[in-house]
Amino acid sequence: MTRTCLKCGRPNPTASGDPLEACPGCGAIYSRVEAAWGVRHAGAVPAAAPSAARPAPPIAHEPAESVQEFAIGLRLESLYPTFRSLVQLVYWVWVVLAVVCFAGALAGAWNSVGAARVGGVFGGVVLGLLFLIVAKVTREMSLMLADLADAAVRIASRVRP
Repeated sequence: MTRTCLKCGRPNPTASGDPLEACPGCGAIYSRVEAAWGVRHAGAVPAAAPSAARPAPPIAHEPAESVQEFAIGLRLESLYPTFRSLVQLVYWVWVVLAVVCFAGALAGAWNSVGAARVGGVFGGVVLGLLFLIVAKVTREMSLMLADLADAAVRIASRVRP
């Protein structure tokens, strides 16, 4: 019986029909490749089967760039540069507020006495840290939203009919 490998396209005129028989060219097991491609055969694939009857082979992908490189490229070619600029502006406003709180803590430590000194330093440091955390989290969440929007548009552009 003749069997043609769906993976490499090589005909095997000496195929026995064994369920675990492998292609002599690429080593792929016929039944597993057929199962993976969703092809059901009674046993053999004719050597002259039209290419339209066979599913297209999987697309070979080029080595992917790192996730960090992809994210940097996505952000540089963003469809939403105004939103990204606004996110950066809001981030720096939060950072300035944190710096003001830290400066207030230093001023409280310098000018106050007793419990007011401890309360001023503690309050300034806690508020400063809170503002820094809010700045980082809101910036990351907003940029993640813009990244998702950019990626969705890129995916949609590739799937266009």
